Amino acid sequence: MHQVLETVTLKSGEAMDVLCVQAPDEAFKEGILPLLHHKGEPWEWPMRQALSGDEQFRRLAMRFYLGRIGDELVGNITLLEALERPVGILQHVWTPPPHRRKGICNALMRACTQHFQQRQGRALYLGTGYQTPPYWIYHSFGFRGQGETGLMRWFVEEGFEERYFAPRQARPRGVDWSDWALLQALFSVEHGWALRSIEFQIYGFSGFEGEFVLLQKGLASGKIIAAQVLETQDGALVGLATISKQPQWHFDTVLLDVFVNEGFFDQGEKLLRALPQTDAKVQCFAGEEAPEKAKMLEAVGFQHEATLKGQYVWEGQPRDVWVYART
Repeated sequence: MHQVLETVTLKSGEAMDVLCVQAPDEAFKEGILPLLHHKGEPWEWPMRQALSGDEQFRRLAMRFYLGRIGDELVGNITLLEALERPVGILQHVWTPPPHRRKGICNALMRACTQHFQQRQGRALYLGTGYQTPPYWIYHSFGFRGQGETGLMRWFVEEGFEERYFAPRQARPRGVDWSDWALLQALFSVEHGWALRSIEFQIYGFSGFEGEFVLLQKGLASGKIIAAQVLETQDGALVGLATISKQPQWHFDTVLLDVFVNEGFFDQGEKLLRALPQTDAKVQCFAGEEAPEKAKMLEAVGFQHEATLKGQYVWEGQPRDVWVYART
């Protein structure tokens, strides 16, 4: 499905159509994919599958905002979204070198952010280089950085994060492609556990944009045995748990990763119980700042088997890691 949103005049004097193409769209697939080649794999894989109408992507809203001069596509911005009032990721901003410095990026940014607002979008996330020229372009459109990192977010809805993560009932379910942006929102929360994922090497607030693609690749290959999210009744994701094979232990021991938003610690046990049983030893790591995580693990049969002293530094202090296991 595609539509022309507007026609703008570039700095070069050329007329450019601004299009919105929503996957699946076979007509535009072959034109869009070359604009993503600079990303390489595994990034092209989900774009290609979504544009082709793969059933796994039916719940993921993927929109491409394209610039077109004549019959040539000269720029792209992709939005990935979930929920009726969307939460999304802005990604794959690209203008081919021959068409740069014409104002294409600004025109596409203006179009996609306005269209997002028209659809009652609540929050958009992105990742870029800290204080690079693109960083300041995004800043001019309302995005704000998180600390001295390239993570940026734009809360269209005032007080979004407080309302989105307000405590309420949640239930576990399997991971879906529509979870992409929602897991970005979960892991970007600045407060909470320091040690968030060993599998994806996440410490403190972080994006989950690239990690989500690796998660889906891992599930497809069998490297990741299972993945469950904790979902509220209105669709917010407030927890993630994965079990993954560990080749360094000859697959005799598997790794459990779990991260739960602080408003839902009392429901984390449900998430852990939703994971399948395995014959292998299951090992999980908890930082000393996360006693709630240790409590969750003990509730489902894990036992403390070791303490790694001063294993990482957090807020300027060496922190211990508790090792939990279930056999």
